Amino acid sequence: WEFKQTPQLDPARQAQMAQAQKAMESMPPEQRQMMEKMMARRGVNISMSGGAITIKTCVTKEQAERNMAPVNHQGNCTQDIKRSGSTIQTHFVCTDPASEGDATVTLRGNEGFTNDVTVRHQRQGKTEVTKVSGEGRWLGSDCGDVKPMQSAAQPK
Repeated sequence: WEFKQTPQLDPARQAQMAQAQKAMESMPPEQRQMMEKMMARRGVNISMSGGAITIKTCVTKEQAERNMAPVNHQGNCTQDIKRSGSTIQTHFVCTDPASEGDATVTLRGNEGFTNDVTVRHQRQGKTEVTKVSGEGRWLGSDCGDVKPMQSAAQPK
C-alpha cells in the first residue's frame, strides 16, 4: 500500500518539513541507506516531496479483510473507532506526547481510501491544530522486504 498524506502546515512548520527533506537528500548514500533500512524494518518506506509525505507499507491479508489501515502504536494512545458503511470515524487521545484528534477514512473498495485527520496538541502553552488530508492506494500483493506494521483494534 502507498499512503500519500498532505499536512496543512503553518509557514514555520512548512519550512521545517522542507529542511528535513533537504537533510535526507543530502545524506551520504551509506547513511541514507542505513536510515531507509531501519525504517523498512519497522514497516515504512517514506519519501517527502512537494509538501506531501508518501509512505509505502505492507498490509497483511488479515488487516485488509478487517479494512483497517496499519497504525503505529507509539504515543500511548486510546482510540474510539466507529464504522458506518464505507466510512470509519476515529477519535484518539495520546499521552506521550499529549495530543488528541479525529480522523475520517472513506474506503474505496479494496483499491484505496481517502482520509482527513485533525490533531490538537499543546506547544509552548498554546494549542496547535494540524490538519492532514490524504489517500491510500493498493500497489500489489507482494510486499518485498517491507514488513507489516501493527494494526489497530477492529472497529465497533
